[in-house]
Amino acid sequence: MLTPKRLLGALLRRRAFLAQSLAYRAARREPLQRVAVFQAFEGRTVGDSPYAIMNEVRSRKLGLELYFVVRHPSDVVPSGVKTVIYGSPEWCRLLATAEFLVTNNNLPEFFQKRIGQTYVQTWHGTPLKRLGRDIETSAASNHYVKSVAREAAGWDYLVSPSRYFTDILPMALGFEGRVIETGYPRNDALVADSAAREATRKKLGVSADEKLVLYAPTWRDTKQSLTGAWAGVNFFDAELPKGYRLMFRGHNNTKGSHKSALAGNAIDVTNYPDVNELFLAADVLVTDYSSVMFDFSVTGKPMAFLVPDLAEYEANRGFYFDFRAEAPGPLFASATELVGAIGLLGDYSAKYVAWQRKFNPHEDGKSASRVVDLVWRL
Repeated sequence: MLTPKRLLGALLRRRAFLAQSLAYRAARREPLQRVAVFQAFEGRTVGDSPYAIMNEVRSRKLGLELYFVVRHPSDVVPSGVKTVIYGSPEWCRLLATAEFLVTNNNLPEFFQKRIGQTYVQTWHGTPLKRLGRDIETSAASNHYVKSVAREAAGWDYLVSPSRYFTDILPMALGFEGRVIETGYPRNDALVADSAAREATRKKLGVSADEKLVLYAPTWRDTKQSLTGAWAGVNFFDAELPKGYRLMFRGHNNTKGSHKSALAGNAIDVTNYPDVNELFLAADVLVTDYSSVMFDFSVTGKPMAFLVPDLAEYEANRGFYFDFRAEAPGPLFASATELVGAIGLLGDYSAKYVAWQRKFNPHEDGKSASRVVDLVWRL
């Protein structure tokens, strides 16, 4: 349904796109600069693999001017790194003139890589659900598939965490360039010795004796709000037993429609800047089909899957493997059922080890270092 609000939003986005396109084209006349630009989720996150790679580049002192793309001037980055606002004229200029571009998602359609630029694509998760060319239902947008294939033609490197990823994603997205199977840089922090767990729990107001459950569902490409934003998903409608506390993490794609309406003492961490800190702080992960299941498993902590729409979701999107057979934790059809078993999730150690070997074989805390070695040929 095309509401006046959605129509106005579309017109404003179109006008902004045209202005950015003109600024970008003008900047392409300028020479390339010794600059590296890092961007995660179109500036909505100061984190993920581009952030980990940026920190590694920063520590190497490679003689580059470093920028991280943000949405708000108040967003904090490490010393020695500059911020640039997503969509600003300066952002357009940097896309046109930076020697190195590192992102985990698509750049705008007006972007065309110049000779002399190096474009590193980290992507943003190991796929369970089918993507791009592999989606066989009407949920797949032909425009999206074509735009990703067009952009993939400009990638110099695609960062891969595993052979599984390497075998699937390039073909699904139409990428024919170099895949570097290094492990996922964003997961380095989950391996390295860190005091982040206790610091994060303290920041969130969680006591040492509370069991912290992180609920992080993915989005649904069949559900939109009246504004056109993807609607949020929350099937966790049961109260946890005494001694447990819930954290809710909405998906990046649903932030435009997100409203915090959690019951009891649950904590909304949808806008918490660093999801890795949440992984470290949590004692249990509850998810559905989100790629967080692959990242969280690096910690070795238990997982459960709240999947009341499993049959429908699998029919609409399809999976790359038998999720029911390989899941490293129990599957539940309702939150009530899950809550009743939260303290007795069963022994999934054999499946968990097999899962880690398949999806996280390179996670030793040095993935970002390997990416920098390969891209900057050190």
